[in-house]
Amino acid sequence: MMAILYVDVSSGDDYLAQPAIGQYLSTYFITNPKFNDEVIFFYRPKTPIIICGVNQNVYSEVDLAYCKAHGIKIARRGAGGGAVYVDSGNLTYCFVDNDDSHHYLDFKHYAQNAIATLKDLGVDAAMTGRNDLTVDCKKFSGMSALKIGNRFSTGGTLMVDVDLDNASRALRPPKSKMASKGVKSVHSRVTNLRPYFSSHYQNMTLSQLQTKFLLKLFHTTNLNQIPTYVMTDEDWRAIEKAATKKFGDQKWIMGEQTTDMYYHSQHFAGVGTVEISFSVDSGVLTHAKVFGDFNKMNGNLHQIETQLIGTPYNTASLTEAFTQGDVAKNIGNIQPASLAEMLIDQQFADKATIN
Repeated sequence: MMAILYVDVSSGDDYLAQPAIGQYLSTYFITNPKFNDEVIFFYRPKTPIIICGVNQNVYSEVDLAYCKAHGIKIARRGAGGGAVYVDSGNLTYCFVDNDDSHHYLDFKHYAQNAIATLKDLGVDAAMTGRNDLTVDCKKFSGMSALKIGNRFSTGGTLMVDVDLDNASRALRPPKSKMASKGVKSVHSRVTNLRPYFSSHYQNMTLSQLQTKFLLKLFHTTNLNQIPTYVMTDEDWRAIEKAATKKFGDQKWIMGEQTTDMYYHSQHFAGVGTVEISFSVDSGVLTHAKVFGDFNKMNGNLHQIETQLIGTPYNTASLTEAFTQGDVAKNIGNIQPASLAEMLIDQQFADKATIN
């Protein structure tokens, strides 16, 4: 049975003040050959951050003016999933594992220890949907995944004392996503965990929560019995060098700001929200850009976009274009005809992308 290694990242507090470094940690543990077994680590941001999924439209998902005015930084992770607001009141846990054809994208498997730990604290936590953890029908965690070669990472957030007002004002998820959850705002959909802690744990710190999580995971009552790797200065220098090259690149973080005529979105059960910005001239698509919070992070969205450009704006032609774009491989289990309908039907028209 493969061992689990706890990686203590507390030696990198100064480095982790840079959002890019926090986003690169998973990649480091996936790609560095000295980490061969399953790894668990935690990340707690020093400042408020909006973290967008690799395929998301920052200009559509985030109120950039609000973020600038309130000192909220923007980051982009290498994994799929949706945009999240995190601050020092949030504890993120992350597993890095080898793909043995059993647990990649099996969010339930990697959420079970978080759920069990929270139940010990009096929280009736549960997994709902494809990757959400909830209590009292309110979300406190979304999970995402990143795969490189034969290793992958997956993790989620534990919102304990997060500034929910900041989160509500900074995030602007697509209306189709909110409708699929049966809510009207971010604030009504998410919650902090502390109100649900039993009286004995009401004053628990995030460090104590992390300890509880680890003791539960390793079936021990003694932290000294947990196999632990403490990050070295050499590790942090290597991470900083690699992280700033990509995760610190503002062009990569912000992505393309589209100025198309139309912006449509639809939430697909089991896959996520797909958003397409597009323009039509003389009955033909002249531009298309695909965005979304689906967890397939390495699909070739350009293949779909290329097929759409030059396609007549009618259901049959669009269905064929999405078929040729290999939607199942590049986004997920969605019928091409459903995406064609999304582009045609005005009920799926969403907000403007210009912020």
